[in-house]
Amino acid sequence: MTKKLSLIVLLGTLGLLTACTAPSPGQESSSQSTSSQNTATQSTQSSQSLGSQITLSRDTDDKTVLLNQTWHFDQFALTTVKGELEGSQQLELEIEWRNLTQDDQRFADIAEISVQQGENKLAMSERDDDFADAIGAQADEDFELTFRLHDQTQPVKISVTPKQGAAKTLTVNLDQ
Repeated sequence: MTKKLSLIVLLGTLGLLTACTAPSPGQESSSQSTSSQNTATQSTQSSQSLGSQITLSRDTDDKTVLLNQTWHFDQFALTTVKGELEGSQQLELEIEWRNLTQDDQRFADIAEISVQQGENKLAMSERDDDFADAIGAQADEDFELTFRLHDQTQPVKISVTPKQGAAKTLTVNLDQ
């Protein structure tokens, strides 16, 4: 009888502790809430272009951060996109990415970067070797791409189109 009573008290105590630490039905923990917000943000990004208040200036010697959040795709993540106007007709992008797979990957094999100004797709004038280099599983790499601008005033749309999943686009204004 004492053993049964002790077992009942122990189970009751565990049940009470569990009930006290679990969130109530209408309440989320902060990590669940943040996760839900991140998922909602990512699904919004994948279905539409992101407007940007970023303006690239011609008078800076440093690259400007254009993407201040990580874009997650099925096989990779873009962790940073920086841009710089070189002269009057060149846009240089520095892109940092992470291989999210368990295999070696080349960015060139899993996604495409395109830049558009108005209705014109901009021609790539230069690409460094890191774009086509394979990196290991869960590794980080960066590469630079240079595009020839159509004009000096229209905003540019930088699109990342993965082989799997939805494209994401960032719009950047050019300093006039």
